[in-house]
Amino acid sequence: MAAKYLYGPVPGEPDEVTGTVSGGTVSITAKVGEKTESFSATISGSGDVIALELSGGIFPSSRKKLSFGSGFEGKIRNLFGLSELNTNIANGWMIDRVMDVLEQNPGSGHDPTKVMVSGCSGCGKGAYLAGVFSRAPVVVIVESGGGGVANLRQAEWFRHGEGGSVWQCSDAKPQSIDNLEDSGICGPWVTSAARWLRSDPSKVYNLPFDTHMILATIAPRHLVHFTNANGRNSWCHLGGTCEALSAWAAKPVWKALGVPERMGFQMYSANHCGASGSQTALAGEMFKRAFEGNTSANTDVMNILDNGVQQPVNEWKDMWVDWDMETVLQ
Repeated sequence: MAAKYLYGPVPGEPDEVTGTVSGGTVSITAKVGEKTESFSATISGSGDVIALELSGGIFPSSRKKLSFGSGFEGKIRNLFGLSELNTNIANGWMIDRVMDVLEQNPGSGHDPTKVMVSGCSGCGKGAYLAGVFSRAPVVVIVESGGGGVANLRQAEWFRHGEGGSVWQCSDAKPQSIDNLEDSGICGPWVTSAARWLRSDPSKVYNLPFDTHMILATIAPRHLVHFTNANGRNSWCHLGGTCEALSAWAAKPVWKALGVPERMGFQMYSANHCGASGSQTALAGEMFKRAFEGNTSANTDVMNILDNGVQQPVNEWKDMWVDWDMETVLQ
């Protein structure tokens, strides 16, 4: 559904994937039907963690950097006969192919269970999409805003509905699908599939999903999610309230799967993509849990600042959630 209505085609798994690893060079061959394409990736640096580093992301201090060889998007399109492909979904597809080859080569010195992706702002949207459309074990999303995790229905309510009367910010109403930039760092984030919604955002209420559902597909993998406070008279462009709502609504899925400690959300007040280490300490805790096996790490977190949202959290359930996870599980 997300592919059909927002992001465009999502290439599936190839019929066959083979490859080799030589030092930090990963060579990949993928076959779909009668078509075959060759891809490459590089893993550089030292440490156990392998990170796809998008701008502004949060990473362990010791890590290897993952990068992809040139032309991979066009090769993916050719394999699957696609006329367009979301850049960040292509990144997710490549993460999976690298993991495939690392799994086939267990003596490579690179651990496929320690792969992650992170980014902030436009690249927070990128990390969100690459994380959703891959099996990366750890995803760290930072201030992704509209076109990222920000809840589409609530953003529309603030922008063009009754929520406009309670929106008290020093700048414009929140970024959403209709005022999302066509390009930018790690963009574009949606494709022509979303044209119907961008031209008439009121149709957002017809969507059979919202971003909290897409975010929840990361479960039961490890997710760390940060957003900036979006309180009264703050800088509100990214719509931190809408991002917090999606995180809050997605969290019960990790709980339902018995792994609430694998999802943590933290709201803070800081310059855009400029949070301090203490404000983002949750990421370090999740790295301890996911990469070091530290089961005492404090990661089962849902921290939304009372003065950091434009609609009180205690109003969210009655207005935005017409289901209860405890009932669903009965």
